[in-house]
Amino acid sequence: MTCDGLRPAVGHRVISYRVTIKKYSISKEVTPLSEIDDHAIVIGGSIAGLLAARVLADSFTRVTVIDRDKLPQQPELRKGVPQSAQPHVLFTRGYRILEELFPGIGNELIAAGALTIDWAQEFDHFGRGGWSAKAESASGIVSLTCSRPLLEWAIRQRLTAYVKVRFVEACRVTGLLSEPGKTSVAGVSLAAGEESGHTPLLAKLIVDASGRGSQAPAWLKSLGFTPPEETVVNPFLGYATRRYQAPPGLQPDWKVMLIGQSPPSGTRLGYIAQIENQEWIVTLGGYGRDFPPMDDEGFLAFAQTLPSSRFYQAIQAAKPVSPIYAHRATANRLRHYEKAKLPQGFIALGDAVCALCPVYGQGMTVSALSALVLRDWLAQYPKNNLPAGEFQKSLAKSNSLSWSLATAQDLRFPTTAGRRDSGPGWLGKLMHGYSDRLLQMANEDPDLHTLFMEVAHLLKSPLALYHPKVMLRTLGSLRF
Repeated sequence: MTCDGLRPAVGHRVISYRVTIKKYSISKEVTPLSEIDDHAIVIGGSIAGLLAARVLADSFTRVTVIDRDKLPQQPELRKGVPQSAQPHVLFTRGYRILEELFPGIGNELIAAGALTIDWAQEFDHFGRGGWSAKAESASGIVSLTCSRPLLEWAIRQRLTAYVKVRFVEACRVTGLLSEPGKTSVAGVSLAAGEESGHTPLLAKLIVDASGRGSQAPAWLKSLGFTPPEETVVNPFLGYATRRYQAPPGLQPDWKVMLIGQSPPSGTRLGYIAQIENQEWIVTLGGYGRDFPPMDDEGFLAFAQTLPSSRFYQAIQAAKPVSPIYAHRATANRLRHYEKAKLPQGFIALGDAVCALCPVYGQGMTVSALSALVLRDWLAQYPKNNLPAGEFQKSLAKSNSLSWSLATAQDLRFPTTAGRRDSGPGWLGKLMHGYSDRLLQMANEDPDLHTLFMEVAHLLKSPLALYHPKVMLRTLGSLRF
Protein backbone atom coordinates (compact mmCIF):
# COMPACT_ATOMS: atom_id res chain seq x y z
CA MET A 1 0.00 0.00 0.00
CA THR A 2 1.09 3.60 -0.52
CA CYS A 3 -0.16 6.48 1.59
CA ASP A 4 1.43 9.81 0.69
CA GLY A 5 3.53 11.08 3.58
CA LEU A 6 3.65 7.75 5.44
CA ARG A 7 7.16 6.64 6.20
CA PRO A 8 7.94 3.43 8.05
CA ALA A 9 9.20 4.00 11.58
CA VAL A 10 12.79 3.09 12.27
CA GLY A 11 13.66 2.36 15.89
CA HIS A 12 15.07 -0.02 18.40
CA ARG A 13 12.54 -0.99 21.02
CA VAL A 14 9.77 -3.48 20.24
CA ILE A 15 6.30 -3.58 21.77
CA SER A 16 3.35 -5.81 20.97
CA TYR A 17 -0.11 -4.60 20.08
CA ARG A 18 -3.35 -6.06 18.87
CA VAL A 19 -5.30 -4.87 15.87
CA THR A 20 -8.97 -5.74 15.59
CA ILE A 21 -10.39 -5.71 12.08
CA LYS A 22 -13.84 -7.07 11.29
CA LYS A 23 -14.10 -9.10 14.49
CA TYR A 24 -10.78 -10.90 14.24
CA SER A 25 -7.41 -10.06 15.75
CA ILE A 26 -3.89 -10.08 14.41
CA SER A 27 -0.87 -9.82 16.69
CA LYS A 28 2.14 -7.88 15.39
CA GLU A 29 5.31 -6.23 16.61
CA VAL A 30 6.27 -2.63 15.89
CA THR A 31 8.87 -0.06 16.95
CA PRO A 32 9.89 2.19 18.64
CA LEU A 33 8.19 2.76 22.00
CA SER A 34 9.84 6.12 22.69
CA GLU A 35 8.39 7.59 19.51
CA ILE A 36 4.97 6.09 20.20
CA ASP A 37 4.81 7.75 23.62
CA ASP A 38 5.31 11.18 22.06
CA HIS A 39 3.19 10.71 18.93
CA ALA A 40 -0.39 11.90 18.38
CA ILE A 41 -2.61 11.03 15.42
CA VAL A 42 -5.45 13.18 14.10
CA ILE A 43 -8.00 11.45 11.87
CA GLY A 44 -9.31 14.02 9.40
CA GLY A 45 -7.71 17.14 7.94
CA SER A 46 -10.63 19.56 7.92
CA ILE A 47 -11.01 22.57 10.23
CA ALA A 48 -11.46 20.59 13.46
CA GLY A 49 -8.55 18.27 12.66
CA LEU A 50 -6.20 21.07 11.61
CA LEU A 51 -6.84 23.10 14.73
CA ALA A 52 -6.46 20.01 16.89
CA ALA A 53 -3.12 19.29 15.23
CA ARG A 54 -1.95 22.83 15.97
CA VAL A 55 -2.73 22.39 19.68
CA LEU A 56 -1.19 18.91 19.83
CA ALA A 57 2.05 20.25 18.36
CA ASP A 58 2.59 22.15 21.62
CA SER A 59 2.51 18.92 23.64
CA PHE A 60 3.78 16.12 21.36
CA THR A 61 7.00 15.87 19.39
CA ARG A 62 5.18 14.21 16.46
CA VAL A 63 1.68 14.87 15.17
CA THR A 64 0.30 13.01 12.14
CA VAL A 65 -2.81 14.21 10.31
CA ILE A 66 -4.43 11.47 8.21
CA ASP A 67 -6.84 12.35 5.42
CA ARG A 68 -8.57 10.34 2.71
CA ASP A 69 -7.92 13.02 0.10
CA LYS A 70 -4.85 14.03 -1.78
CA LEU A 71 -4.75 17.50 -0.24
CA PRO A 72 -4.74 20.28 -2.86
CA GLN A 73 -1.81 22.68 -3.12
CA GLN A 74 -4.21 25.54 -3.85
CA PRO A 75 -7.63 26.51 -2.42
CA GLU A 76 -9.81 23.95 -4.19
CA LEU A 77 -12.89 21.86 -3.48
CA ARG A 78 -12.06 18.33 -2.45
CA LYS A 79 -13.97 15.09 -2.64
CA GLY A 80 -13.63 14.19 1.03
CA VAL A 81 -15.45 17.35 2.14
CA PRO A 82 -18.74 17.23 0.21
CA GLN A 83 -19.99 20.36 1.98
CA SER A 84 -16.93 22.44 1.03
CA ALA A 85 -18.81 24.11 -1.85
CA GLN A 86 -21.42 25.35 0.61
CA PRO A 87 -21.08 28.64 2.52
CA HIS A 88 -19.21 28.62 5.82
CA VAL A 89 -19.30 31.36 8.41
CA LEU A 90 -16.42 32.13 10.73
CA PHE A 91 -17.92 33.81 13.77
CA THR A 92 -15.93 36.51 15.53
CA ARG A 93 -15.18 34.19 18.46
CA GLY A 94 -13.87 31.56 16.07
CA TYR A 95 -11.78 34.12 14.19
CA ARG A 96 -10.19 35.34 17.41
CA ILE A 97 -9.27 31.78 18.35
CA LEU A 98 -7.80 31.26 14.87
CA GLU A 99 -5.65 34.35 15.31
CA GLU A 100 -4.58 33.14 18.75
CA LEU A 101 -3.43 29.80 17.34
CA PHE A 102 -1.95 31.25 14.15
CA PRO A 103 -0.98 34.89 14.77
CA GLY A 104 -1.25 36.95 11.60
CA ILE A 105 -3.28 34.41 9.63
CA GLY A 106 -6.01 36.98 9.08
CA ASN A 107 -3.62 39.19 7.12
CA GLU A 108 -2.56 36.19 5.05
CA LEU A 109 -6.18 35.38 4.26
CA ILE A 110 -6.89 38.99 3.32
CA ALA A 111 -3.86 38.96 1.01
CA ALA A 112 -5.36 35.85 -0.62
CA GLY A 113 -8.69 37.60 -1.19
CA ALA A 114 -10.73 37.19 2.02
CA LEU A 115 -12.76 40.20 3.11
CA THR A 116 -13.14 41.63 6.59
CA ILE A 117 -16.71 42.05 7.81
CA ASP A 118 -18.19 44.04 10.67
CA TRP A 119 -21.26 41.99 11.48
CA ALA A 120 -23.17 44.88 13.03
CA GLN A 121 -22.62 47.13 10.01
CA GLU A 122 -22.11 44.93 6.95
CA PHE A 123 -24.55 42.08 7.56
CA ASP A 124 -28.04 42.51 6.13
CA HIS A 125 -30.43 40.17 7.91
CA PHE A 126 -34.10 39.90 6.99
CA GLY A 127 -36.27 38.34 9.69
CA ARG A 128 -39.65 38.80 11.29
CA GLY A 129 -40.85 41.05 8.48
CA GLY A 130 -37.96 43.46 8.11
CA TRP A 131 -34.27 44.14 7.61
CA SER A 132 -32.02 44.49 10.63
CA ALA A 133 -30.93 47.92 11.77
CA LYS A 134 -27.24 48.65 11.29
CA ALA A 135 -24.78 49.99 13.85
CA GLU A 136 -23.83 53.60 13.27
CA SER A 137 -20.16 53.03 14.11
CA ALA A 138 -17.63 50.18 14.06
CA SER A 139 -18.71 47.45 16.47
CA GLY A 140 -15.60 45.27 16.83
CA ILE A 141 -17.70 42.23 15.89
CA VAL A 142 -15.29 41.49 13.08
CA SER A 143 -14.23 38.34 11.24
CA LEU A 144 -13.55 37.33 7.65
CA THR A 145 -15.73 36.12 4.82
CA CYS A 146 -14.16 33.71 2.34
CA SER A 147 -14.69 30.22 0.97
CA ARG A 148 -13.99 27.16 3.08
CA PRO A 149 -11.32 25.88 0.65
CA LEU A 150 -9.39 29.13 1.09
CA LEU A 151 -9.60 28.97 4.88
CA GLU A 152 -8.52 25.31 5.03
CA TRP A 153 -5.67 25.98 2.63
CA ALA A 154 -4.39 28.90 4.71
CA ILE A 155 -4.41 26.82 7.90
CA ARG A 156 -2.65 23.91 6.17
CA GLN A 157 -0.01 26.31 4.89
CA ARG A 158 0.66 27.51 8.42
CA LEU A 159 0.80 23.98 9.79
CA THR A 160 3.44 22.94 7.28
CA ALA A 161 5.78 25.32 9.07
CA TYR A 162 5.57 23.12 12.17
CA VAL A 163 8.28 20.48 11.86
CA LYS A 164 6.37 18.33 14.35
CA VAL A 165 3.33 18.03 12.06
CA ARG A 166 3.15 15.76 9.01
CA PHE A 167 0.27 14.90 6.70
CA VAL A 168 -0.56 11.39 5.51
CA GLU A 169 -2.70 11.86 2.41
CA ALA A 170 -4.85 9.63 0.21
CA CYS A 171 -5.15 7.19 3.09
CA ARG A 172 -8.04 6.01 5.24
CA VAL A 173 -8.18 4.73 8.77
CA THR A 174 -9.77 1.26 8.89
CA GLY A 175 -9.72 0.60 12.62
CA LEU A 176 -8.20 1.23 16.02
CA LEU A 177 -5.29 -0.75 17.42
CA SER A 178 -5.52 -1.82 21.03
CA GLU A 179 -3.00 -3.05 23.54
CA PRO A 180 -3.45 -6.70 24.60
CA GLY A 181 -5.70 -5.82 27.54
CA LYS A 182 -7.89 -3.64 25.31
CA THR A 183 -8.03 -0.92 27.97
CA SER A 184 -6.20 1.58 25.81
CA VAL A 185 -5.75 2.41 22.13
CA ALA A 186 -2.25 2.06 20.69
CA GLY A 187 -2.72 3.41 17.17
CA VAL A 188 -4.67 2.99 13.95
CA SER A 189 -4.65 0.70 10.95
CA LEU A 190 -4.38 2.35 7.54
CA ALA A 191 -5.26 1.50 3.96
CA ALA A 192 -4.52 3.42 0.77
CA GLY A 193 -7.57 4.36 -1.26
CA GLU A 194 -9.90 1.37 -1.54
CA GLU A 195 -7.18 -1.21 -0.96
CA SER A 196 -7.84 -3.99 1.53
CA GLY A 197 -4.35 -4.11 3.02
CA HIS A 198 -3.70 -2.65 6.47
CA THR A 199 -0.63 -0.86 7.78
CA PRO A 200 -0.24 -0.04 11.48
CA LEU A 201 0.61 3.44 12.74
CA LEU A 202 1.11 3.64 16.49
CA ALA A 203 0.64 6.62 18.79
CA LYS A 204 -0.03 7.63 22.37
CA LEU A 205 -3.17 9.60 21.50
CA ILE A 206 -5.73 9.23 18.70
CA VAL A 207 -8.02 12.18 17.98
CA ASP A 208 -11.05 11.46 15.80
CA ALA A 209 -11.88 14.59 13.80
CA SER A 210 -13.30 12.74 10.80
CA GLY A 211 -16.63 14.56 10.79
CA ARG A 212 -20.23 13.43 10.37
CA GLY A 213 -19.18 10.18 8.73
CA SER A 214 -16.99 9.09 11.64
CA GLN A 215 -16.58 5.31 11.92
CA ALA A 216 -15.28 5.53 15.49
CA PRO A 217 -18.44 4.08 17.09
CA ALA A 218 -18.00 0.90 15.01
CA TRP A 219 -14.27 0.79 15.77
CA LEU A 220 -14.92 1.07 19.49
CA LYS A 221 -17.54 -1.66 19.30
CA SER A 222 -15.05 -3.98 17.59
CA LEU A 223 -12.77 -3.51 20.62
CA GLY A 224 -15.55 -4.47 23.01
CA PHE A 225 -16.67 -0.97 24.02
CA THR A 226 -20.26 0.24 23.88
CA PRO A 227 -20.63 2.91 21.18
CA PRO A 228 -21.88 6.30 22.38
CA GLU A 229 -25.58 6.98 22.32
CA GLU A 230 -26.81 9.47 19.75
CA THR A 231 -29.38 12.26 19.73
CA VAL A 232 -30.60 13.29 16.28
CA VAL A 233 -32.78 16.28 15.42
CA ASN A 234 -33.36 16.35 11.68
CA PRO A 235 -35.09 19.40 10.16
CA PHE A 236 -34.81 17.92 6.63
CA LEU A 237 -33.14 21.07 5.36
CA GLY A 238 -31.74 21.02 1.83
CA TYR A 239 -29.31 23.49 0.25
CA ALA A 240 -28.50 24.51 -3.31
CA THR A 241 -25.39 26.65 -3.77
CA ARG A 242 -23.55 28.23 -6.67
CA ARG A 243 -20.94 30.91 -7.16
CA TYR A 244 -21.55 34.11 -9.07
CA GLN A 245 -19.26 36.80 -10.42
CA ALA A 246 -20.25 40.09 -8.83
CA PRO A 247 -21.77 42.59 -11.29
CA PRO A 248 -19.09 45.01 -12.53
CA GLY A 249 -18.99 48.28 -10.61
CA LEU A 250 -21.50 47.17 -7.99
CA GLN A 251 -20.50 48.10 -4.45
CA PRO A 252 -23.26 46.90 -2.11
CA ASP A 253 -23.37 48.16 1.46
CA TRP A 254 -23.35 44.55 2.71
CA LYS A 255 -20.74 41.80 2.80
CA VAL A 256 -23.27 39.13 3.78
CA MET A 257 -27.01 39.05 3.15
CA LEU A 258 -29.35 36.57 4.85
CA ILE A 259 -33.06 36.08 4.47
CA GLY A 260 -33.70 33.66 7.29
CA GLN A 261 -36.22 30.91 7.81
CA SER A 262 -39.19 31.79 10.00
CA PRO A 263 -40.67 28.82 11.90
CA PRO A 264 -43.12 27.28 12.00
CA SER A 265 -44.25 27.98 8.41
CA GLY A 266 -41.53 30.08 6.78
CA THR A 267 -39.42 27.25 5.43
CA ARG A 268 -37.30 29.06 2.82
CA LEU A 269 -34.06 30.99 3.20
CA GLY A 270 -31.41 32.70 1.11
CA TYR A 271 -27.78 33.58 1.81
CA ILE A 272 -25.23 35.61 -0.15
CA ALA A 273 -21.65 36.25 0.94
CA GLN A 274 -18.94 38.17 -0.82
CA ILE A 275 -15.79 36.03 -0.99
CA GLU A 276 -12.42 36.03 -2.73
CA ASN A 277 -11.93 36.67 -6.47
CA GLN A 278 -14.80 39.18 -6.67
CA GLU A 279 -17.24 36.30 -6.32
CA TRP A 280 -20.41 35.72 -4.35
CA ILE A 281 -21.38 32.42 -2.83
CA VAL A 282 -25.16 32.16 -3.12
CA THR A 283 -27.25 29.59 -1.26
CA LEU A 284 -30.96 28.80 -1.22
CA GLY A 285 -32.44 26.45 1.34
CA GLY A 286 -35.71 24.90 2.38
CA TYR A 287 -36.83 23.14 5.56
CA GLY A 288 -39.12 20.12 5.69
CA ARG A 289 -37.88 18.80 2.31
CA ASP A 290 -38.86 22.05 0.60
CA PHE A 291 -35.65 21.70 -1.38
CA PRO A 292 -34.58 24.35 -3.92
CA PRO A 293 -34.32 23.21 -7.56
CA MET A 294 -30.99 22.37 -9.16
CA ASP A 295 -31.62 23.91 -12.60
CA ASP A 296 -30.93 27.53 -13.55
CA GLU A 297 -34.53 28.55 -14.07
CA GLY A 298 -35.80 26.77 -10.98
CA PHE A 299 -33.01 28.20 -8.83
CA LEU A 300 -33.96 31.77 -9.76
CA ALA A 301 -37.65 31.04 -9.43
CA PHE A 302 -37.08 29.76 -5.89
CA ALA A 303 -35.18 32.95 -5.06
CA GLN A 304 -38.18 34.99 -6.19
CA THR A 305 -40.35 33.31 -3.54
CA LEU A 306 -38.28 34.67 -0.64
CA PRO A 307 -40.10 37.29 1.48
CA SER A 308 -37.90 40.15 0.21
CA SER A 309 -37.12 40.83 -3.45
CA ARG A 310 -33.65 42.21 -2.65
CA PHE A 311 -32.09 38.76 -2.80
CA TYR A 312 -33.40 37.96 -6.27
CA GLN A 313 -32.56 41.44 -7.53
CA ALA A 314 -28.97 40.99 -6.38
CA ILE A 315 -28.31 37.67 -8.10
CA GLN A 316 -30.27 38.21 -11.33
CA ALA A 317 -27.67 40.77 -12.41
CA ALA A 318 -24.74 38.54 -11.45
CA LYS A 319 -23.07 35.94 -13.67
CA PRO A 320 -23.06 32.26 -12.56
CA VAL A 321 -19.53 30.83 -12.58
CA SER A 322 -20.09 27.38 -11.07
CA PRO A 323 -22.53 24.48 -11.16
CA ILE A 324 -25.28 24.29 -8.57
CA TYR A 325 -24.18 22.09 -5.67
CA ALA A 326 -26.73 20.33 -3.45
CA HIS A 327 -26.22 19.46 0.20
CA ARG A 328 -28.76 17.66 2.38
CA ALA A 329 -26.73 16.09 5.20
CA THR A 330 -27.97 18.72 7.62
CA ALA A 331 -29.31 16.80 10.62
CA ASN A 332 -28.17 17.84 14.08
CA ARG A 333 -26.35 14.79 15.47
CA LEU A 334 -24.88 14.58 18.97
CA ARG A 335 -22.81 11.56 19.98
CA HIS A 336 -22.73 11.33 23.76
CA TYR A 337 -19.09 10.40 24.25
CA GLU A 338 -19.25 12.10 27.65
CA LYS A 339 -21.47 9.24 28.86
CA ALA A 340 -19.51 6.41 27.24
CA LYS A 341 -16.71 4.34 28.72
CA LEU A 342 -13.74 4.93 26.44
CA PRO A 343 -10.31 3.34 26.15
CA GLN A 344 -7.41 5.48 27.21
CA GLY A 345 -5.67 7.13 24.28
CA PHE A 346 -8.76 7.90 22.21
CA ILE A 347 -10.89 11.07 22.05
CA ALA A 348 -13.26 12.62 19.49
CA LEU A 349 -14.17 16.20 18.65
CA GLY A 350 -15.69 18.42 15.96
CA ASP A 351 -18.53 17.07 13.83
CA ALA A 352 -17.56 13.54 14.86
CA VAL A 353 -19.17 14.45 18.19
CA CYS A 354 -21.46 17.42 17.63
CA ALA A 355 -22.65 18.00 14.06
CA LEU A 356 -24.99 20.96 13.82
CA CYS A 357 -27.45 22.01 11.15
CA PRO A 358 -25.18 24.27 9.06
CA VAL A 359 -27.77 27.01 8.60
CA TYR A 360 -26.66 28.57 11.89
CA GLY A 361 -23.03 28.85 10.82
CA GLN A 362 -21.66 27.55 14.11
CA GLY A 363 -19.59 24.59 12.91
CA MET A 364 -16.16 26.18 12.40
CA THR A 365 -16.39 28.19 15.62
CA VAL A 366 -17.45 25.10 17.58
CA SER A 367 -14.36 23.37 16.17
CA ALA A 368 -12.19 26.29 17.28
CA LEU A 369 -13.66 26.11 20.78
CA SER A 370 -12.97 22.36 20.78
CA ALA A 371 -9.30 23.11 20.16
CA LEU A 372 -9.23 25.25 23.30
CA VAL A 373 -10.84 22.43 25.29
CA LEU A 374 -8.13 20.11 23.96
CA ARG A 375 -5.40 22.58 24.94
CA ASP A 376 -6.74 22.92 28.49
CA TRP A 377 -7.03 19.14 28.86
CA LEU A 378 -3.47 18.55 27.70
CA ALA A 379 -2.22 21.19 30.14
CA GLN A 380 -4.11 19.64 33.04
CA TYR A 381 -2.95 16.01 32.78
CA PRO A 382 0.37 14.25 32.11
CA LYS A 383 0.69 12.57 28.73
CA ASN A 384 0.98 9.13 30.30
CA ASN A 385 -2.38 9.54 31.99
CA LEU A 386 -4.80 11.44 29.77
CA PRO A 387 -8.35 10.56 30.90
CA ALA A 388 -10.53 10.45 27.81
CA GLY A 389 -13.72 10.72 29.82
CA GLU A 390 -12.70 14.04 31.34
CA PHE A 391 -11.97 15.50 27.92
CA GLN A 392 -15.33 14.39 26.53
CA LYS A 393 -17.18 15.85 29.53
CA SER A 394 -15.46 19.21 29.08
CA LEU A 395 -16.17 19.11 25.35
CA ALA A 396 -19.84 18.34 26.00
CA LYS A 397 -20.08 21.48 28.14
CA SER A 398 -18.41 23.53 25.42
CA ASN A 399 -20.81 22.17 22.76
CA SER A 400 -23.99 22.44 24.82
CA LEU A 401 -24.89 26.05 24.05
CA SER A 402 -24.46 25.72 20.29
CA TRP A 403 -26.42 22.46 20.29
CA SER A 404 -29.26 24.04 22.26
CA LEU A 405 -29.44 27.10 20.01
CA ALA A 406 -29.54 25.05 16.81
CA THR A 407 -32.01 22.40 17.91
CA ALA A 408 -34.35 24.83 19.69
CA GLN A 409 -34.94 26.64 16.42
CA ASP A 410 -35.14 23.53 14.24
CA LEU A 411 -37.64 21.92 16.60
CA ARG A 412 -40.05 24.78 15.93
CA PHE A 413 -40.74 23.32 12.48
CA PRO A 414 -43.52 20.69 12.67
CA THR A 415 -41.74 18.56 10.03
CA THR A 416 -38.57 18.15 12.12
CA ALA A 417 -37.78 14.59 13.21
CA GLY A 418 -36.85 14.35 16.88
CA ARG A 419 -39.61 16.64 18.10
CA ARG A 420 -41.02 16.07 21.54
CA ASP A 421 -44.65 14.98 21.36
CA SER A 422 -45.58 17.22 24.27
CA GLY A 423 -44.35 20.34 22.47
CA PRO A 424 -42.35 23.20 23.98
CA GLY A 425 -44.70 23.86 26.91
CA TRP A 426 -45.82 27.25 28.17
CA LEU A 427 -42.31 28.36 29.15
CA GLY A 428 -40.90 27.39 25.77
CA LYS A 429 -43.69 29.24 24.00
CA LEU A 430 -43.01 32.29 26.15
CA MET A 431 -39.29 32.16 25.29
CA HIS A 432 -40.06 31.74 21.58
CA GLY A 433 -42.37 34.73 21.71
CA TYR A 434 -39.71 36.84 23.39
CA SER A 435 -37.07 35.76 20.87
CA ASP A 436 -39.35 36.65 17.98
CA ARG A 437 -40.05 40.05 19.53
CA LEU A 438 -36.31 40.63 20.06
CA LEU A 439 -35.59 39.88 16.40
CA GLN A 440 -38.41 42.19 15.36
CA MET A 441 -37.09 45.02 17.53
CA ALA A 442 -33.56 44.45 16.19
CA ASN A 443 -34.96 45.55 12.83
CA GLU A 444 -35.58 48.98 14.34
CA ASP A 445 -32.99 49.35 17.09
CA PRO A 446 -29.26 49.28 16.11
CA ASP A 447 -28.19 48.70 19.71
CA LEU A 448 -30.37 45.60 20.03
CA HIS A 449 -29.10 44.32 16.71
CA THR A 450 -25.51 44.80 17.86
CA LEU A 451 -26.24 42.97 21.12
CA PHE A 452 -27.86 40.13 19.19
CA MET A 453 -24.74 39.88 17.01
CA GLU A 454 -22.49 39.78 20.08
CA VAL A 455 -24.48 36.84 21.43
CA ALA A 456 -24.70 35.11 18.05
CA HIS A 457 -20.92 35.36 17.63
CA LEU A 458 -20.37 33.87 21.10
CA LEU A 459 -18.85 37.05 22.50
CA LYS A 460 -21.55 37.39 25.17
CA SER A 461 -23.73 34.92 27.02
CA PRO A 462 -27.33 34.53 25.84
CA LEU A 463 -28.26 35.71 29.32
CA ALA A 464 -27.35 39.21 28.10
CA LEU A 465 -30.56 39.12 26.07
CA TYR A 466 -32.54 38.73 29.28
CA HIS A 467 -31.05 41.61 31.22
CA PRO A 468 -33.95 43.67 32.65
CA LYS A 469 -33.05 46.74 30.58
CA VAL A 470 -32.87 44.67 27.41
CA MET A 471 -36.18 42.98 28.15
CA LEU A 472 -37.89 46.31 28.76
CA ARG A 473 -36.39 47.73 25.60
CA THR A 474 -37.43 44.69 23.60
CA LEU A 475 -40.95 44.83 24.91
CA GLY A 476 -41.18 48.54 24.09
CA SER A 477 -41.58 49.84 27.63
CA LEU A 478 -38.24 51.65 27.83
CA ARG A 479 -36.17 53.60 25.33
CA PHE A 480 -32.71 54.87 26.19
